[in-house]
Amino acid sequence: MNERAFVDVILPIPLDRPFTYAVPAALRHRAAAGMRAIVPFQKRIETGTIVALAPDCALEKVRSIIDLPDEGPLLSQELLDLCRWIADYYCCSWGEALHSAVPAGIAVRSKMRYALQLDQLGAGRYTERQRKVIAEIHRRGPLTEKQLAQIAGATALSNTLRTLCSRGILRAEPVAVDSAVSIQTETCVRLIEAAVPAAAELERLQRRAPKQAAVYLDLLHGEPERVAAHLYENHGIAAATLKALEERGLIARFEREFYRTPEFARDGHAARKHELNAEQHRAFESIMAVAGEKRYQTYLLQGITGSGKTEVYLQAIEAVLSLGRDAIMLVPEISLTPQTVGRFKARFNTDIAVLHSGLGAGERYDEWRRAQRGEVRIVVGARSAIFAPLPDVGIIIVDEEHDTSYKQGDTPRYHARDVAVYRARMNHAVCVLGSATPSVESRFNSERGKSTLLTLSRRATQAALPGVELVDMRIETRETGPNAVLSRRLEEAVTERVRAGEQVLLLLNRRGFAPFVLCPQCGWVAECPDCNVSMTYHAKGSFLSCHYCAGRCQVPQVCDACYFNPLLFLGAGTQKIEDYLLRAFPQARIERMDADTTSGKGGHARILGRLAQGEIDILVGTQMIAKGHDYPGVTLVGVINADTGLSLPDFRAAESTFQLLTQVAGRAGRGERPGSVLIQTYRPHHYALQAAAQHDYGAFYGREIHERERALYPPFRRMANLMIESEDPEEAERGVGLLHRKVRDAIVRLGFHGIEVLGPSPATVRRVKKKYRWNLGILSKSATRVNQLCRAVRTDFEESAPASVHLKVDLDPYGTY
Repeated sequence: MNERAFVDVILPIPLDRPFTYAVPAALRHRAAAGMRAIVPFQKRIETGTIVALAPDCALEKVRSIIDLPDEGPLLSQELLDLCRWIADYYCCSWGEALHSAVPAGIAVRSKMRYALQLDQLGAGRYTERQRKVIAEIHRRGPLTEKQLAQIAGATALSNTLRTLCSRGILRAEPVAVDSAVSIQTETCVRLIEAAVPAAAELERLQRRAPKQAAVYLDLLHGEPERVAAHLYENHGIAAATLKALEERGLIARFEREFYRTPEFARDGHAARKHELNAEQHRAFESIMAVAGEKRYQTYLLQGITGSGKTEVYLQAIEAVLSLGRDAIMLVPEISLTPQTVGRFKARFNTDIAVLHSGLGAGERYDEWRRAQRGEVRIVVGARSAIFAPLPDVGIIIVDEEHDTSYKQGDTPRYHARDVAVYRARMNHAVCVLGSATPSVESRFNSERGKSTLLTLSRRATQAALPGVELVDMRIETRETGPNAVLSRRLEEAVTERVRAGEQVLLLLNRRGFAPFVLCPQCGWVAECPDCNVSMTYHAKGSFLSCHYCAGRCQVPQVCDACYFNPLLFLGAGTQKIEDYLLRAFPQARIERMDADTTSGKGGHARILGRLAQGEIDILVGTQMIAKGHDYPGVTLVGVINADTGLSLPDFRAAESTFQLLTQVAGRAGRGERPGSVLIQTYRPHHYALQAAAQHDYGAFYGREIHERERALYPPFRRMANLMIESEDPEEAERGVGLLHRKVRDAIVRLGFHGIEVLGPSPATVRRVKKKYRWNLGILSKSATRVNQLCRAVRTDFEESAPASVHLKVDLDPYGTY
């Protein structure tokens, strides 16, 4: 029997098991592990991944695959194994992990088509809509719900179709729909050199068809192969002209695949290779001593802001490329990608692929395929770039490794930093984790020998670290009132810098105009109907928005509870700060950078490009302005409210605050002029703020690791969060009760003594997107036990819980509120 007669296919569903399908004879020569397969599953069509082939199957009844949409495997064995590890560690299915590794939009979808069963059609009562549906299918053949709805003049026909199917009059059958993203082609023209006519015949063509002759002579004396669109534009012709030349046998038209490549400007300053200082050179030599031997090692490169970590990255990647291996460079924010890519394009001659969610779906697909085909040697991108299908990864760099955006919020809830470490180990490659403020876990791991610590303690240029001043807003409020947006000290500093022609960054980690709308009469607050949070007022566009579910509504004119008017718009967001700055500094060029202003394609690059060109005097924004940007014109950084993150119910709150303040402070004074930082706070004596003001990571880490050890929080114990969700609040509460019992039973059954269970308790934001949420935490010194317990509990819970209650498992969670 043919060894490819059957295949095991993994589907992108929560079930963690393969499904066996027969391979039609016509497809057997192509079937291979790593290929996508379009298969029937239940009453729909799914796109899965082949993970194994077999000559026979013990099952009596096996369905056949429908098609293999690709010429060869989409995923290598290495990526299959990597996704298997992600599934095992993060407690999800292999199919869910594989789904996250490929570009979005390439899965073949399915929809239902309805056919008429004439033998079941008889006398009976039919509604007018049912009669229309039956008549149209009888006249035109099988149709989809959307096609029928257009005919019947209804927005949806699900109830009508369900009724007719239950009576046996219609039969529903799944049909495949093309994927949302496909390979793009363009029409090209090629000169047929063997058919060049004689001079007399060319003269005749010039007299009778001058446009055809002009195009032909252009191909004859210039490039013999051209894109048809260019010929249309250059000669003012239409497709008919090329068709006529093709019919004369003078040219051939054909379709050629082309890539939708995102445009990134080169950073001219990065083209020159800088000489490394002593610290940089030691770091580079340490990395290359291992990379040159193709051994695995993880390095923690801790360097203060402006210490030249990027130059170490660039030279290490250059050296790895010279060894014939490939490189992945991860950055935490989409906003950092244009600057990083610009530097790489200026430094390297090799093509670079870019992977992040800010690209169009077609661009992401094409960049991914360029990497898979070996047409690029370097991939730069955000979290998902860790799955770049490069054939021989020699180095993986995770810049700003502490950043929480590397943690995936949806299934599979992987952390790209940890996946990078594992992938480097699989490939006998080097992994470099870089940061001025390493995560507590990463620094702790370096002290325990799991990684090697490399330090850069001074700036690469002659520039000194900026001076940092804490502005006590308790005193400011007593002296100027509670409504001050900028303290007197910060406003004076902004005025001085703008007058001097220097640039200012102002950080407020809250977008919108006002965080909540309040009725002063009865205390009513405008809340999201689907989430247990207040809605934020956005002055630009005049609407209320929920920052959890993205729901929007009109601004209420009166109180919903007591009909009082006017309402109060309290608190401050980036829009309100921008509005204040426009009035306070009318001559300054002011820009805002947050999720609202950067939502369009290229939004980040547009704003940062203007900042780099000196076209912005004051840039106010959320945390995206704090990360990794290098603009020498910025000499003042102001933090409007440093206390925002300190009050969050998260054991990492102090760490996140320290990292954010240190990172944003590092944007100041990176050029020839000295920089300064002003931090407004109501808690000036908090150890995170004191350490940030002194640029003292060691002091912060020493205090924070002591607090973690005292509470036995990570990294001293591993953590998992189990979240229950349901649209019914009582079902959610019963569900978490069931979960609690399952956890306790599993601990006893597995003999895992010493595991601590936290809760259950309602989530801090109890309702999000119409779903009520409960948390239950697990803590243990053994990562293996946490993982095994979570997998056992998930299996037990899903077998007994109602379908309306959902369990989310999050290993090594970031923020459980």
